[in-house]
Amino acid sequence: MKKIVACLKKEKNQIIIFMFLIFISILLLNIFTPLIADDYGYSFGVNGRLHSFIDVIEKQVQHYFTWGGRSVAHTIAQTFLLFPKILFSIANSCVYLLLIWLIYLNIKGINKKEYPIILLLIHLCLWFVVPAFGQDCLWLIGSCNYLWTTTIILLFLYLFRTSKRNDNLFKSIGFLLLGIIAGWTNENTAFGLIVATVGILLISKFEYKEKITKWKISGLVGTIVGFVILIIAPGNYVRNSLVNDNTFIVVKLIGRILNDTVSMINVLKPLFILMIVLFTIYIYYKKKIDKYFYVFFSASILSVYAMVLSPTFPERAWFGIVVFMVISVFNLLINILSMKKVIKYILVDSVIILFIIYVEQFIVAFGEIRQLNSVWSYRSEYIERQKSKKIYDIKLTPFVCNDKHSPAYGLADITPGKDIWLNKDLARYFEVNSIDAK
Repeated sequence: MKKIVACLKKEKNQIIIFMFLIFISILLLNIFTPLIADDYGYSFGVNGRLHSFIDVIEKQVQHYFTWGGRSVAHTIAQTFLLFPKILFSIANSCVYLLLIWLIYLNIKGINKKEYPIILLLIHLCLWFVVPAFGQDCLWLIGSCNYLWTTTIILLFLYLFRTSKRNDNLFKSIGFLLLGIIAGWTNENTAFGLIVATVGILLISKFEYKEKITKWKISGLVGTIVGFVILIIAPGNYVRNSLVNDNTFIVVKLIGRILNDTVSMINVLKPLFILMIVLFTIYIYYKKKIDKYFYVFFSASILSVYAMVLSPTFPERAWFGIVVFMVISVFNLLINILSMKKVIKYILVDSVIILFIIYVEQFIVAFGEIRQLNSVWSYRSEYIERQKSKKIYDIKLTPFVCNDKHSPAYGLADITPGKDIWLNKDLARYFEVNSIDAK
């Protein structure tokens, strides 16, 4: 027994246990998540069903000019749609675990000390704070657009921040290419990436008096180039033209700024409260705030207001914003854990309380996701039975999810009208004449 206790006290073992628990929990949810909403439409290329990676590339070229510039995200998504869903479920769970680890590394920076409890707290924070957790971390198309792209961005930022200063052509080219990929991911989060990259450069130059190397310049240039490629996609303007809003531009922008500010306070409220408490502790103990707090805080806030230029601000678009803010606030947190033992005890107690609440919410979410899986399994079987009877006009019962941790939360489902986009995508996917709601 003493050996087990001694083993559990080791920080590396605690990290392994926490990461394993996180992986298993997210894998369970992923495995029971079926294809939903846009997944069916994206299963097609230019000339019918996707059959090869060439089909994916052809579709993404068309997509860039007709719908949007998120070529990196949708290339990943459509590539997975070539294979059985279980492959994505496993890969997506691994990427979620990688995201947790990269958030942790970006919080620590060059700090060599380990904080196992912070890993679990990161997962709990995403679970409770992200407004559309299921859309961002479970839904295939949504995960590739938000979870995967944010992971790419954090990988770039961590390497950019911690790589050694030695300069060479290979390194410059590598950071240029990775920067382009990271910048070509997701509009508001990629803007936050550029803000964070500039912030890291400024700290490197003025705080640590380091020379600005060629690879750092190429990395920054890469993020900007990728972002420009993303933004200037002709498809963005085609899609935006479908939104009819004749409001005077100044009034429109002011309205969006006010709405986004209110939404930001609502979404980030728990993190803002924690930040105020931590600021109070810093002021009381006269402790200096780490400069990287400001970098990720600025990236988070400016990512919010980058959405002012967008006619819509879906809940799933808050994912990268929340991640940046978690890094910012937790950077404050780890720097005071060594000050007083009581702070660490309070943190452990808080995590235990949050974990108990998490377990209850996880069980509820798992139940709803299993029900969602059953609904889609029944729909597939029912459609095949109808087809065997030569019935090709199908009517199905709509299904609504109310839990934000469900991948179907807030997404379109079958609605009355054969010409509704999702109904048409489903009819095409299942090879029937039409699908409509009962």
